[in-house]
Amino acid sequence: MSNRIPILILGGSDRRPGPVPFGLTREQMLAGFKGARRLPWGPCLAGELIERVRESGRFADPILIGPRQVYESLVDCEIAPIEGDIAATLAGLRDLVRQRFEPLAPVAFCACDVLPTADEIRRLMETGYDPVAECFFWGQLVATGPEAMGASGWKPSYAVRPAPGEAPVNVYPGHLVIARCGALRMRLTNHLLQLAYRHRNLDLRKRWLPMLARGLGRLMFEDVRNLFRLRPSALSITIPRQCLRAYRRYSRGELTVPDFGDAAAQVLLHRDYRGAAKISPVQLAVTPLVSFAKDVDRELIVSKTLTR
Repeated sequence: MSNRIPILILGGSDRRPGPVPFGLTREQMLAGFKGARRLPWGPCLAGELIERVRESGRFADPILIGPRQVYESLVDCEIAPIEGDIAATLAGLRDLVRQRFEPLAPVAFCACDVLPTADEIRRLMETGYDPVAECFFWGQLVATGPEAMGASGWKPSYAVRPAPGEAPVNVYPGHLVIARCGALRMRLTNHLLQLAYRHRNLDLRKRWLPMLARGLGRLMFEDVRNLFRLRPSALSITIPRQCLRAYRRYSRGELTVPDFGDAAAQVLLHRDYRGAAKISPVQLAVTPLVSFAKDVDRELIVSKTLTR
């Protein structure tokens, strides 16, 4: 179907592995190219996810992002041989999207180490994405507790209010994103993603200050660059202000999911697109579908307990 959304499966290597959870050893944690690890019933993680995406019927045939020499004999889809650290991968993705897709057409991105079923993919798209499909950036927050996350229960979670007046719920970030990349400040978005990835497993109270300090130089560079292009901006002021405002609201237990989406729109989107959509341009669906947050990161899961 021509209206199926292109999807890129990210199969790179985690060169900065997170901390080892209490009670485990480094040897029990997956390292290297997670997507290439074999599952008990045969295919590799990335290959199984690709088949489930196909079975869902919601996306065009997947494109795997990763080294051809690692994946060529493991998956039966197109491979875009982008590899390197997170900066190189994001730069390669930016170039690929620009070359292959229309600037304002939706493109999906998914990590290779989550295994939602085809039915779960359809449910999330029908309930979370379809009602807000005109937005410029979409993702999901998985409402659950650490007990439901199994081996991933040690990962940082956040207490946010789904809507004004509602009680806070505990959420984990999901691993499927859909974006209209022409509306994004791509260079800045990539830089912020690098910072978020580098500090992803730190408590938020320990994370915001180093991220702000390391991001400020990039924001100042963007301001100078825009000035020379006769497009004056004040990103080094407005973006830290938006981030600090959202963090203060989160610290007081007042942050709602729409608030977070509005703050993200101010940071990620070009000015011309913030009011261009008929709805809020950044949308985050709150879902109970745990599989979109529960990434496979332990040898124990792959070798013994994970079943189809």
